[in-house]
Amino acid sequence: MVNWPIYTKDNEYKNSQIGNENDKSWQEDFYFVQGADPQFGMMGTAYEKDGICRKADWSPETINWDEEIRLAKLSVEKVNQLDPKPRFFIICGDLTHQMPGEFPKLKQKQIDDFKRVYSQVDPSIALICVCGNHDVGDTPTPKSIQKYRTSYGDDYFSFWCGGVLFIALNTQYYKDRSCVQELAEEQDKWLDEQLDKANGSPIVCFSHIPWFVKDVDEREGIFNIPLEWRLKVLEKLYTAGVRYMFCGHYHRNAGTFYKNDFEIIINSAIGMQLGDDKSGMRLVKVSKDKITHKYYDFESFPKDLNSKS
Repeated sequence: MVNWPIYTKDNEYKNSQIGNENDKSWQEDFYFVQGADPQFGMMGTAYEKDGICRKADWSPETINWDEEIRLAKLSVEKVNQLDPKPRFFIICGDLTHQMPGEFPKLKQKQIDDFKRVYSQVDPSIALICVCGNHDVGDTPTPKSIQKYRTSYGDDYFSFWCGGVLFIALNTQYYKDRSCVQELAEEQDKWLDEQLDKANGSPIVCFSHIPWFVKDVDEREGIFNIPLEWRLKVLEKLYTAGVRYMFCGHYHRNAGTFYKNDFEIIINSAIGMQLGDDKSGMRLVKVSKDKITHKYYDFESFPKDLNSKS
C-alpha cells in the first residue's frame, strides 16, 4: 500500500523499491510505466470539441468523477498485472481537476479518491506523482505548493533507478512564478546541483507541461513553456546529457526533438482525451544504450513485457 504523503529527503525520492545505493549503478534492462492526467473531475466540468477543451455547465453539488475513477482503477489493474513488474509507475501531473482554492471541499474529495484508488498499486512497484497545473494552480502560491506537498510529497525531486538519474520538475515554476519567486529559484538551484551530481550517468527528466509541442520556437500557449525558460532550461539539460523528457498535459499523444537527439515524449491521458487517442499509458524500456517506449490504450495494454520488448 502507498503511504500518503510520499515524503522525500532533500527532494531525493527513496523507498524500498527504488532510490537505494545499488540503484546508482547499472545492473540490467528495466521497465517503467508513464501515465498522465487522470484528472478526477475533468469530465464533469468540460467537454472536447475539435481538439479543444471547452467548459461545460456544472454544479459542485452534482458533479461526479465516476468515469475517471473507473479509468484510474483500470490503470492500476493494468500496471499490477505486468510481468515482470515495472520498477516504477509515474503519473505526470493533473492528478485531480479542481483548481486549488476553488471549492476546497470538492478538491479534497478528489484528492481522497485519487489516493484511495492509487493506493492499490502493487507494493513492489514504486508509485511516483509529478505535480501539474491543476494540482498547484496556473499561478501557484506558497499555500497551494504547501497543500500539494502535504497531500502527495515534494513537488520536484530526483531518484536513482537502475543506474539512471531521474529528475521530476515542477513546470509551473517556469510557467508562472509571479507569486512563488523564492520557491522557483530554489528549484533552479536544486536542478543545477542534480545535473552536476549525475557525473556522467544517464539522466531522464519528467514534467507535466511539455516544453514545446511541434517547434522549439513556437509561440507560447497553454500547452508549452514560455520561450525564455524553454530555451534556457532545455539547453541546460541538453548540455548535461539529458536526451529524454516525458511529459503530459496535452491529453493526446505527441512527440518532438530538441537538437535532433533530445526526445520530448508527450503522453496522452489516463482520463479525458482531447484528440483521437484512447485512455492509456506508456510502457518504457530502459536499456544501457537507449530507451524505447510505446503508448498502449487500455484495451491493447500487454501483460507480458518480455513479449513486447
